[in-house]
Amino acid sequence: MTMSHRRRAARSASTDPQRNATDGILSDLPNSAGTLTRRSLLAAGAGLALAPGAAASARAEGHGASRSGTVPLGCAIQAEYLDVDPAYRNAAVEYFDLIMPMNELKFGQIRPTRDSWNFEPADRLVEFALSHGRSTRGTCHVWWNSTPEWVDRIETAREAEAALIEHIERVGDRYRGKLIGWDVVNEVIANNPLSEGPLRRTAWLKKLGPRHIPIAFEATARADPDARLVINDYDLEFAGPRYDARREVMLTIVRQLQDRNVAVTGVGIQGHLYADRTIDKDALERFHRTLDGLGVGLLVTELDVIDWESVPGAEPQDATAHRLVADLLDGVFAFQAPESVIVWGVSDRYSWVSDVLPRPDGHPSRPLPLDRDMSPKRWMTLLRQRMRSA
Repeated sequence: MTMSHRRRAARSASTDPQRNATDGILSDLPNSAGTLTRRSLLAAGAGLALAPGAAASARAEGHGASRSGTVPLGCAIQAEYLDVDPAYRNAAVEYFDLIMPMNELKFGQIRPTRDSWNFEPADRLVEFALSHGRSTRGTCHVWWNSTPEWVDRIETAREAEAALIEHIERVGDRYRGKLIGWDVVNEVIANNPLSEGPLRRTAWLKKLGPRHIPIAFEATARADPDARLVINDYDLEFAGPRYDARREVMLTIVRQLQDRNVAVTGVGIQGHLYADRTIDKDALERFHRTLDGLGVGLLVTELDVIDWESVPGAEPQDATAHRLVADLLDGVFAFQAPESVIVWGVSDRYSWVSDVLPRPDGHPSRPLPLDRDMSPKRWMTLLRQRMRSA
């Protein structure tokens, strides 16, 4: 893309950010599912029109295995369960190297109203991890599903930018030196770029256009210069045209951030695995190689299994989960070790899957590597072995 194209795209973004987020890519994509062509990818770059950023911090070194030669195995925990369930606390410490807040650092939880800040639950979880000698990380500054109503009421782009920067800098400064990194932006890619354009239509996109992405990365880098800066999204691991398109849009965003000297040091694959989808191990290896060529690491950030299409029963459901996790790890590790693998929870006793995506046949979901009694399943053994043999 030429500089003149970039300038024209940036100007159009300032006048109509919502329209600009989709223009340029839809005209080159088929109406039905198909592959993303190079022309489409270039058009996606023009449509994203990320605004130039100020000087960014240099890319961090050392993505990949930890100093001990193993890949950290992490979990996400929630304050309400930590407070009441000793078995939950003990399992987090016993099985995991990294322990991070699941929801407590998200925008809407920390700042439900413009003038109220609630750091206590996040403080408690971060200190729990550190006091047990575990690393921890943050998620997330920008997520469409944790954007409080007061953001929707902001009237001008200037006010929206100031509010976003204020939030990130205050939160980032509070946890500076305690977190190894941040999911800076989460789920900014459209659910189906083949039909919707590259970016999800969110309050931040409406207020600021695509430039809310570099604004968030730059503010995070200022607040905590040593933190790893990750862009995180779902459905990056499966086989099919929609998933190919999502991977291509992710690579486009990363390249455009780098073109504008905005540091992005990692891409997070959430890893919510579905029993009725095929993991594209070859595509994951290519994706990982491409990111590494850009100097960007790869993480698995929210691993669990949505087993509503598997044969019911503990044994067959766990066998399905084991197969899916093994396939994901094969793809993610094929080129080289990822920075970390993080499970989205600890035990089947507490999981969003059971509430949001329950099995239609009424059988209990088994989404996590520990069962409801906090006993490890076979795929927990697989995880631990794979992390330590990287």
